[in-house]
Amino acid sequence: MKTFLTFLAVTLLNGAFLYPLFFAGSGRRVIWPLVAVMAAGGVYCIYLLFRNRRSFR
Repeated sequence: MKTFLTFLAVTLLNGAFLYPLFFAGSGRRVIWPLVAVMAAGGVYCIYLLFRNRRSFR
């Protein structure tokens, strides 16, 4: 579970950062609600990792 949450947090936060850069560079519109959901999901995964850090040992 810890590995999955870590993978999901890193993937979502990287996606939220790189998605607008890629789409702005290609001249297409950025779907900002999607970026916000990806960033919120990544932050929530980090929250779950910190909240349950003792049970993952």
